[in-house]
Amino acid sequence: MAAVSGNPAVALRTLAREAMLASGGRGFVRFLPPGGALLATDALCRAEREQAEAIRKALRAAGFVCEDAGALLLLTPQDALLAAAPDIQTDVDWAGEAYAAQALARRWQARPPLPLTPAGRQLVLETLRLIWQPQACVLEGIDALRARAAVMLRVGDASGLHEAGAYLGAAL
Repeated sequence: MAAVSGNPAVALRTLAREAMLASGGRGFVRFLPPGGALLATDALCRAEREQAEAIRKALRAAGFVCEDAGALLLLTPQDALLAAAPDIQTDVDWAGEAYAAQALARRWQARPPLPLTPAGRQLVLETLRLIWQPQACVLEGIDALRARAAVMLRVGDASGLHEAGAYLGAAL
């Protein structure tokens, strides 16, 4: 994923789509609403039985956990893929409208990377789910990310903050 420039959430979606297409599958790969898996595809309902297993195998090789949900295949990036957050330093434009989000991203990036706990993984997934949207939506969703992180920090869990900060900073 580091080789793909631009928005990291879009890069993950592109990675999943390319893996699906390379295995002979076809269909959509879309972001899901909050909670649970990050992406979904309908490639399985369009595929023959043998091809369906090839699609699952290609997506797992690309770094996704695959889960059947009726006609959809739910895709969640594995921890190794999530930990491959861009290694950039977020600059804060204090006069810009995104200064609060940039400052939050920078503060989270300053924390050391830690192994992802379930809560940390969900913070990173919710950050990715948020940043694929237009910047105005991202700025509106910062408070929800901040609240999720505050709950984690109250119980001493700082996992995922570094990665979420890196993804947020790369998208702003």
